[in-house]
Parts: sequence; C-alpha cells; structure tokens
Amino acid sequence: MRSFCVVVPKAEGENIRNKLSEMGVLRKDLRIARDEDRLYIPIEPSVDLDYPVEEREFEENEQFSSYRELLDLPSSLEEQLPGSFDVIGDVYVVKLADDLTPHAGEIGAAILQAHRNAKTVALDRGVQGEFRTRDIRVIAGEERTHTTHREFGLSYELDLTKVYFSPRLATERQRVSQLVTEGECVIDMFAGVGPFSLMMARHSQPRMIYAIDKNPEAINYLIKNIKLNKIKSISPMLGDACDLMPELSEPDRIIMNLPHSSLDFLDVALARVKAGGVIHLYLISEVEGLAGVEERMSGMVENVRTVHTYSAKENLYCFDLVTG
Repeated sequence: MRSFCVVVPKAEGENIRNKLSEMGVLRKDLRIARDEDRLYIPIEPSVDLDYPVEEREFEENEQFSSYRELLDLPSSLEEQLPGSFDVIGDVYVVKLADDLTPHAGEIGAAILQAHRNAKTVALDRGVQGEFRTRDIRVIAGEERTHTTHREFGLSYELDLTKVYFSPRLATERQRVSQLVTEGECVIDMFAGVGPFSLMMARHSQPRMIYAIDKNPEAINYLIKNIKLNKIKSISPMLGDACDLMPELSEPDRIIMNLPHSSLDFLDVALARVKAGGVIHLYLISEVEGLAGVEERMSGMVENVRTVHTYSAKENLYCFDLVTG
C-alpha cells in the first residue's frame, strides 16, 4: 500500500515515531520500512517535523489498532480502560482503575499482542517511599523491570522499581537543552538517572553540569548512562542538594524537577544561582493555584508552560524563572 512517510536517521527513529503518534498522524496500519541508515515512518499527509517526506510502498501491519479490540469485558469496565500508557524502553506501564485490577492479566496480554515493541507490561500502583519510585507489578510478558529507554539519540538504562523516570518529559528536556548556552554551569538538583543532564550535555555545550540525587540507585544508573552515552561534562553527586549546593560554583542555570515539592527548595536555589541566572521549576498544581504560586515567585516568572496533564484536576507546569 502506498503512503506518505517521514524519512529519519535510525538513531532518531523511536523518538520521532513517538512524536508522530502523539500528533495523531502515525499510520499504525502500515509497517515501518528501513534501509541501512534510515527509517521510513508511514504518516498521514499533514506533518511538518523538518524531516524529508516522500511517498512509497509499505507492507500492511497485521497488529490490532487497539488492545481494546482483544478484550471481552462488560461495557461498564470497557469505559474505564486507559487510552494511553507510559512506554519506557520495551516496558509498557499502565495504570488501572480499581474495578479493572482483577482483569490486569488479560489487559496486559492484550497490550502485548497489540504492540509489537512491548516485551513487558507492568501495572503502576503509584509512587512510594523517600525516593518516590513506582510500585510496579509485572502483569504480562517478561518478568523484569530493567530496560533501556532511548530518546533524541540518548540511551537511559534503568530499573523502574529502583528509580523514577517519565518518558512524557522528552520534549521538555529537549526544549531546556536548547536554551543552554556554551560555557554555562548547570545544577540539576534532582537528577535521577540523568535525562535532563544528559540531554543538555549532548545537545548543548555547558562547561559543567552538577547532577545531584539522594537515591544511590539513581546515581549508579546515572554513572552508567554517562559512560553509555560517552558524556564528559557531567559530575554525578550522591546526596541532598541542600547540603551539596553551597560547595559548588554559582550556576548559570538550575533544574528543579521534583514536581511534588519543588517549591520547598526554591529558596535554596535562589540563594545559589547567579544574578540573571535561570531556574526551571517543575510543579504539579491545579489551575486555580497558579496565581498564588506566581505571587510567591516575586516577579521572576518569564514563562509558564503546561507540560502535560497529571490528573483530572492537576497539570504538570514548568516555571521558567529569571533572577534579578
């Protein structure tokens, strides 16, 4: 079958495929074609991603358009089935309403059958503990939670039960990395396995990035990921950012990706960042609470972005702050 397609380098294929899917223009009824260096991702005609678009023949994809087609559940339960999941490497992470948990195995098996890239389906039962890691239970596929996630030419090795990672921040991480200028000193206060730090180091030219986290497992994976991606400008640091930051050079930029409690650490960041420096603060909030948050930031807010929805009433926001 003939179709338009986006022609992308293989290294960028997974990220572009996910973006096309988010845009609703990916043709899932056709198989992605490839040659030695490039992928040909079938799309609907309307798309502009600064990649070449051409028309060619594709094989039809025999996979189902939705895992829902493979399930036989009462209509009251079908209405509660999730419409999306977090895809982290080859692990598909799904949240289920309480009424659906008795059917978790069936749902997981259907997701595996409908998505060729899925090797494991895991049920996310919320975050827990000091390090806010996911409470994960494998419901289908390979009995493992370790995977390697790829985005924008970078690879992140991680274990979903030991560290927290969100693939839904990929575009946001790219945005911030494009703001970093040559020679900057950056502090990533809650670095995790390093997605913000690695993105900035790979796609910009910072002088140094201090990547801090209290979770020993996160720092272990960060060190692995620095080696995996052959990055040299990141200094991983295990400990509390409040204790470590006074010892570091004054940064030009600070990343505060701890959205449930970032505001508790704002004073620490403000006390250390250079005059005229930038802070990217991530916060989960209801829309009604934004005015109060901005008031606390005393006119420093240059930009507020809705990154994605978090719950029925809350969104994840990024506040780009410029200090005086």
